[in-house]
Amino acid sequence: MKAIQYRTFGGPEVLEYVDLPEPQPRAGEVLIETTAIGINFPDIRERLGLYNRAETRVGGVTLPQVGGLQVVGRVVRTGAETDAHLIGRKVVALMSKGAYAQRAVARVDLLLELEDDADDVAMASVPCQGVTAFLSLQVCTVLRAGESLLVHGAAGGVGSLAVQIAKVLGAGTVIGTASSGARRAFVPGTGADLAISCDSPQWPEAVLAHTGGKGVDMILETIGGDVFDQNFACLGMLGRCVVIGSTRGPGEPLAPRRLMAKAQTLTGVYLPAFFQRPDLVQRGLRFLRDGIERGLIRPNVAATLPLSRTADAHAMLERREAQGVIVLDPRY
Repeated sequence: MKAIQYRTFGGPEVLEYVDLPEPQPRAGEVLIETTAIGINFPDIRERLGLYNRAETRVGGVTLPQVGGLQVVGRVVRTGAETDAHLIGRKVVALMSKGAYAQRAVARVDLLLELEDDADDVAMASVPCQGVTAFLSLQVCTVLRAGESLLVHGAAGGVGSLAVQIAKVLGAGTVIGTASSGARRAFVPGTGADLAISCDSPQWPEAVLAHTGGKGVDMILETIGGDVFDQNFACLGMLGRCVVIGSTRGPGEPLAPRRLMAKAQTLTGVYLPAFFQRPDLVQRGLRFLRDGIERGLIRPNVAATLPLSRTADAHAMLERREAQGVIVLDPRY
């Protein structure tokens, strides 16, 4: 089978389009013939070797590696003691690695069956980012109907889905930040009520002004750096800050007692940690599938490229040229 593998850490050029033996499913696993493969920023960080640094605290990658976290396709084989009824079924699956291939192995408890007429590309674009957003809004803390939300990086994959999920859940005011004028122009189309920049230290004032001085009930934090600390200037009473990422670095440590003044909560989400709670992953996949079927969630697919051009896809994402998710077609 064809797959994308890297044998050393580095730039997109380390990604090689190669022939590899077909992987074998074990007990509790299935082999999927892939039809669409989604790319995520964690794939890039793995390729760079960032997760092999001790300070990331998230484990590492063993080389050589076939990357990728999410696929749509049909089950062609099951492992030992795995229900054979899945053979021939279309599924969407999350995995820890191995998605960049014409055939990929997935755990049965981390996949969800799809209807035959489901949009393969749309469904392949959402698992990692969409489940992360869902867990942030419904598991690590709960966004209640009518509450306000600030989403950093609202033009990105997690952020744009988080805005849509929040509106499906009945959120009141939703504010999104984005890094450029073009990206801010995109944010209202996801359902956000306001798009702002967070490049100046005064950005929390815009949030306070839009919420009548109260601040928001919840923040999805993806930026880090100085922005992490600035969040607390516009997080309201009983507010919850959920850390999803830190594109500008971790920032300064937060003094825990600072949370006491407004009875605030700080929590975090790292999707692979939830692989030990597959029921919650499946709950998120089911929410996304149903939302897409009903037209309530509209994935933003920036481009579909052949599997052989995975290096080009990574380069596009790193240059911020793709406004949305890039999906790979494994046929080429």
